Amino acid sequence: MLYDTIKIVKYLDKLPKEAVTRVRDTFIWNNCLWKPRFNNFDEVVSYSADLKNLKLWLRGSELTITNSLQKFYSDNNYQAFTYSQVVEAIKKLDTGFDFDLQTASVSKIAIGVVINDVPENTFGNWLEYKSISPYLMRNKTKVYGAHFKATNYNIKGYDKTYQVKQESGIIIPQSSIRFEIEANTRYYNHRKEGFGINQVSDLMDKSIFEKLGLEMLNVYGNIKVKGVINYQNMTPNDIKILAAYGNSDMALGLKKHHKHTYKKERSKYLKLLKKIDYSNTQKIILKKLEESVKYCIEN
Repeated sequence: MLYDTIKIVKYLDKLPKEAVTRVRDTFIWNNCLWKPRFNNFDEVVSYSADLKNLKLWLRGSELTITNSLQKFYSDNNYQAFTYSQVVEAIKKLDTGFDFDLQTASVSKIAIGVVINDVPENTFGNWLEYKSISPYLMRNKTKVYGAHFKATNYNIKGYDKTYQVKQESGIIIPQSSIRFEIEANTRYYNHRKEGFGINQVSDLMDKSIFEKLGLEMLNVYGNIKVKGVINYQNMTPNDIKILAAYGNSDMALGLKKHHKHTYKKERSKYLKLLKKIDYSNTQKIILKKLEESVKYCIEN
């Protein structure tokens, strides 16, 4: 998948008569049920509506639409959302209104893909991105993800299997991790070679779709990770040595009171460290992301 959450704004030349007169009751417009929203003085200030999972607000002549484009199209965002499906989804959304939605401005989009892997190899392995340390994503005491938050973007990695089960009760049979970049359009546009994402029709431009896929790969590739040890390929004694000599207090105790053992095992510990490929896991994850992005672009 690529596109997910969107925020688009359309300024309307023609409003429904109910909005013009600021009726205090619900009304139907463009196949949606619109409900009035009141301020503290009991005055109608706007109207809201739902279109499947999309949230719509009408305030004056400004129509704002937010939430997941993929869920609007396919009711979930844990499967692939390909380029052809994106085009179909936007056309489907556009035909539901009596005005041209494709000229609406895009102010925010989230792009993301889901891969089959575990937290320990993905967000559980993150150290920093551009000197920003990750913040944990929690549900009560359960840590289910991590994210790097800055002014114009929020980079997330989280346990999609856990989230889907919590939100909808659906059980995904494999361990799935979602990687996502949620950003204002200026994050993509205000750079040396801007993406040119200005209105909804730009989201249907395949070259932009491809650039966003590459952006995801570049961002993930620049996340600094810690080494992940493959314990399955190690003996119990090797694991004990890594644990003991990786702890400075234990290593010092062995050195002071068991010099012969320390000298022999310390040498083995250093050899074990050399066998740990700190970049291997990152390469595997990037490969999975590349395959997912490629599939979305080509289908």
